Amino acid sequence: MGTATYRCGNGGMITIQNLGSSLRVLGPDGAAEEFAASPANQSSRYQEAATHDAIVIDGREALVMKRGSTPQTCRR
Repeated sequence: MGTATYRCGNGGMITIQNLGSSLRVLGPDGAAEEFAASPANQSSRYQEAATHDAIVIDGREALVMKRGSTPQTCRR
């Protein structure tokens, strides 16, 4: 398991902790969200159950999709 910091297109930063079958994402305001693997048997797509926000990890990039916002690409 590891932790990585990503710089996003809007100038913000997020920190992603890989917990195995889920991710913990810390936003620039310090708020944490838990994202479960979706579907459960893979390691690149994650979704937050209550809000349906999603993250797709692809190498050194993370595509962050939040309801009501334009998707953002964040890079390590």
